[in-house]
Amino acid sequence: MIWRNLGFIALFFIGCLLLTMLWLRWYTHHGQELTLPSYIDMSLAEAQKDAGDKSFEIVVIDSVFIVGQPGNIILDQNPPANSIVKQERKIYVTTTKDEAELIPFRRLPVLYGKSYNRKEMELQQGFELETKVVGRRYDSGAPDHILEVIYNGETVVNSNFRKDNVMVEKGGTLEMILSKSSGGPITMPSLTCKAYTEVQFLVETLNLALGATESDETVTNIDDSFVWKQTPSANSRIYTGDTVTLFLTQDLPSDCPDQ
Repeated sequence: MIWRNLGFIALFFIGCLLLTMLWLRWYTHHGQELTLPSYIDMSLAEAQKDAGDKSFEIVVIDSVFIVGQPGNIILDQNPPANSIVKQERKIYVTTTKDEAELIPFRRLPVLYGKSYNRKEMELQQGFELETKVVGRRYDSGAPDHILEVIYNGETVVNSNFRKDNVMVEKGGTLEMILSKSSGGPITMPSLTCKAYTEVQFLVETLNLALGATESDETVTNIDDSFVWKQTPSANSRIYTGDTVTLFLTQDLPSDCPDQ
């Protein structure tokens, strides 16, 4: 009986000793300092699993939409990678968003009548918006200026209105119609009886294209020749950019007034 009691007492002390050793081991490692890994460019789910295995906690404090990036990717963390931290440390991260941010059209700069090249750069750098030229239309002003803006099939800017309440997705595309100097209607002037060099200057001034010239057998010096016939004919309705054909002869035609 005595030996059995002594055995129980010995087992009790051995058990206490083991429990004390386990507690000391846990206490020693609790609050242990660890090197923090990098979670940047990892998915949030992957980072949370790894952090949980290392007794850290991931806390999302902000999310940002980035064109072309999937959502829930870690962009930044605090503390940064390789920091020495204790267990159960909270790691604050910024992630990417799944959904694009919406930009009210009223925040965009004035577009109608402005240079396309300048606004293309401004929209890309300031708002992460793409632009695409989908057409050109004659305008009496300078070429390559914005006449119309289309978003998702809807005209949002032209000479008459601007729809400031339209919401545009960051990374979206604004389609644009630009001005061109050719295509405007004009009345074809009379070129007959004029010197070839004079007609060259006039055609260029009217934004017309000088096509083929046909010289008769008298022409020896085209620069000193005269126009005796033209296509299109004088007073016909044409458009800037159209092509003019000249028929030349060396001397001033006899039915022309003296110059």
